[in-house]
Amino acid sequence: MSKKLSTLLVAIAFLLSSVTAISVALAMYALIDDKRLALLFAGAAVLLDIFKYLAWPVAIRVLRGTSAVLTIGCAMMLSVVSGWATYDRLMSSISASKATHEVMTTERVAALTTLAKKDSELIAQLDKEISDAATQGSDLRARGMVSKALELEESVGSRAATQRSQALARINAGSLEIAQIKSSVTKASSLPPLLAQFLCLGFAMALEVVPALILAGVRSSGRHDGHDVVSAAIETPSFDTASQPDRESEMLETPKTSETLLDTNSEILKTLVAQAETLESGTPIRLKEFAKNSRIGNLRAGAIFKEAENLGVIKKTTIGYVAA
Repeated sequence: MSKKLSTLLVAIAFLLSSVTAISVALAMYALIDDKRLALLFAGAAVLLDIFKYLAWPVAIRVLRGTSAVLTIGCAMMLSVVSGWATYDRLMSSISASKATHEVMTTERVAALTTLAKKDSELIAQLDKEISDAATQGSDLRARGMVSKALELEESVGSRAATQRSQALARINAGSLEIAQIKSSVTKASSLPPLLAQFLCLGFAMALEVVPALILAGVRSSGRHDGHDVVSAAIETPSFDTASQPDRESEMLETPKTSETLLDTNSEILKTLVAQAETLESGTPIRLKEFAKNSRIGNLRAGAIFKEAENLGVIKKTTIGYVAA
């Protein structure tokens, strides 16, 4: 696996893990009334969630026995808590949307309809008051009371016109709100409740599993590519053009004994021994790098490293050859 791809996968893993870390932090913050304690435990939840993802590759690749079992157990318990927090956030959002839409389409629409009916009755009453005022004004004019007739019509007309315009505005606003409510769509309205629950649960599980798999896989690939050089050299031939003829001739040779190696590769072996003696114990010695510097093939270098291991100057570990 290339370094760029590994870096990209690790970045994706940590971005995905941040979703669950935030979900757990919000859930913990909502459970505690004291805001200072809520912030404290929310921060602890984020740290535990980060540990949860790192625990899987560590337990699988590094730890052994009881320590590995306990670490995996802690990671699983934290995964259950984190998965519940993510699932609860998703389902709460969907449930709240459905409940809000149900209330709006029933109670709110009924209330707006009732208000519109009352305003319609008010408009009818105001129209009747204006008509009655006009009739009374005509009677007053017939009796020669023109000024009183005008005063009556103006007072009733201005008051009724103001109330009538306000009632019409409320009716129009209510009709527009009813239309918006009826045209709105709830979240996941096309999904049956059971399917919505399965989708939320599956998403929460994916957020728990995928980052852990990426981190474990990248760690395993990194160890294989960076340190297990002897196995790679034996299983996969190098296609470097400079060493290709030498490699082809080595593949046709029969396995050599220790005595033959000392006779044919004594100078290169002396160089390796001298290099190992100058290094501190446990310092890695790269087989491919040594082969490149010595201008020999990887198979021949592997045989020389094996002879040096027999002499006790180097030793093979899980990370490759190191100085003894």
